[in-house]
Amino acid sequence: MSNINIKPEKLHTTDLGEVRIRRNLNLQIDNVVLWCKEVVKEADMIMRQGKNWYAYRNGVVLTINAQSHTIITAHPVNPELRLMRSEDYQCLSGFLYHAIFVPEGVEPPPRSIINDPAIYVYMKDFGSKPGDIGVVAEQNDQIIGAAWTRIIPSYGHIDDETPELAISILPAFREYGIGTKLMKKLFTVLRTNGYSRTSLSVQKDNPAVRFYERLGYRVAEEKSDHVGNVDFIMLKELI
Repeated sequence: MSNINIKPEKLHTTDLGEVRIRRNLNLQIDNVVLWCKEVVKEADMIMRQGKNWYAYRNGVVLTINAQSHTIITAHPVNPELRLMRSEDYQCLSGFLYHAIFVPEGVEPPPRSIINDPAIYVYMKDFGSKPGDIGVVAEQNDQIIGAAWTRIIPSYGHIDDETPELAISILPAFREYGIGTKLMKKLFTVLRTNGYSRTSLSVQKDNPAVRFYERLGYRVAEEKSDHVGNVDFIMLKELI
């Protein structure tokens, strides 16, 4: 559970709140409050937005009044997908870090790794170049995922007409189909902007290779990066 001042033993709800929770989640259990307490105790993430806490667990979000500990409602995670705005660009550093593939059993790199010029180029002065296009997934006014493209000399560069795509989802929100929805949204935006294909770079051993293949990418080139990892450059036709 996140380090936040929430006390599960104080959680309670109203009759209306219980009705909402049962209806929204189709719950068939005897004790809704007890179930909610367990969700909070085992939460993947808890964040404060305004007067409420939002507790996320297994694709469900609880909305809790932060002052009274009243559980207001619960519903499946279902973020809004929208175009990235200029005020969203500041979040790219965090998403760029979470986009770095860390094999199982390997210590995650320090966050300062995004200052490596080969990585930083994916966010440097974003919005200033042709091909700088992005979409975000927003849940309860919090951006939980982002996908964006750039035409830059980087790992997945094909040519000056093909935007390279990057995607990142906060760890607590992975495996709920958000990545697929973001990618499809971005494909539509790229077509609208006149692009006929898009590329990306992914380590050969990254399980995400299969995810990209399901979305229509194919391996166009195999090469070693600057630290010796074997990477695929993958390409998807948009028309």
